[in-house]
Amino acid sequence: MEYWQVDVFAERVLAGNGLAVFPDCRGLSPAAMQELTRELKQFESIFLAPLDTHNAFSARVFTVEEELPFAGHPILGAAALLHQLHGGRSDAEWLLQLPEKQVRIATRRHGKGFYAEMDQGPAEFGQVLDDAAADTFAAAFGSERDRRYPAQVVSTGLPYLLLPVTAAGLAAAKQRDSLDEALAGIGAAFVFLMDVDAREGRTWDPLGVVEDIATGSAAGPVAAWRVAQGLERPGQPFALAQGRFLGRPSRLDVCVAAAGNVLVGGEVQLLAHARLLPPLAELG
Repeated sequence: MEYWQVDVFAERVLAGNGLAVFPDCRGLSPAAMQELTRELKQFESIFLAPLDTHNAFSARVFTVEEELPFAGHPILGAAALLHQLHGGRSDAEWLLQLPEKQVRIATRRHGKGFYAEMDQGPAEFGQVLDDAAADTFAAAFGSERDRRYPAQVVSTGLPYLLLPVTAAGLAAAKQRDSLDEALAGIGAAFVFLMDVDAREGRTWDPLGVVEDIATGSAAGPVAAWRVAQGLERPGQPFALAQGRFLGRPSRLDVCVAAAGNVLVGGEVQLLAHARLLPPLAELG
């Protein structure tokens, strides 16, 4: 079984967010997908299997801890690899069927790599936190809240608590407390800290151990939230920044269409192509 390593939201290789892509995982069990993700130690891996039409694939995304119902940079990275394998020289469109969401992605060749953009659909706006609750979450990161803007749960497939913090608060942030119970209580899966003025953010895995480099599933909610706050115009593209504190600065292009659908895109670079040595039966 072959797999590829790609860099997403990256203008060059060894930048952006790394990802392992398995372009044809037929015969591989979910347990084996989880174990392979742990072995490769990427923040996420994505496993594809062809469906009935040439440009449609089922997709499952795993972190080292769990399967996710939706994710951003794995979808873009997978679509770019599909273009490399099946797309030829012209622009292409792909359909990925995740367990709970169907996503369309447009791809094109761009420089030495690819550019991929997905339609995340309309955002769903959830709970707005009161000051006391927002302060509690900020304190869990040792951060300082930006009180000009509300902390709110927003989702385009994966619900994030979007927490505005100061520039100094973003730089100093480090998750110090377990937040699983508190997040479940507000209908969120993760916290995304935002320096609103700089359009920059940070987020961590649920245990607060691993910081994500560039989070496409959060970029959509952030874009929708910024438009709702009057900070951006519908139909006007803009860019978000992430990964600077990890030495992997990343650019996430976003736009909220006039109809309300959220578009998230970025550059993808192919880094490596590898083959698993054990027979499929041994992998499960």
